[in-house]
Amino acid sequence: MQEKQKSVLQSKLQVYEMCYRKAEKKKDRNRMNKIEPFIAQLKETIHNMD
Repeated sequence: MQEKQKSVLQSKLQVYEMCYRKAEKKKDRNRMNKIEPFIAQLKETIHNMD
């Protein structure tokens, strides 16, 4: 069960990172600032599952 949850979180992380890269290309600092905390939280949660 935990592996399934981890896979879902990794998928979410990929989506957020893609959105972040798009914001970087457009130099949309506001959107980047909003996405960064979600990315950090997902990375921490995934790391703690190991």
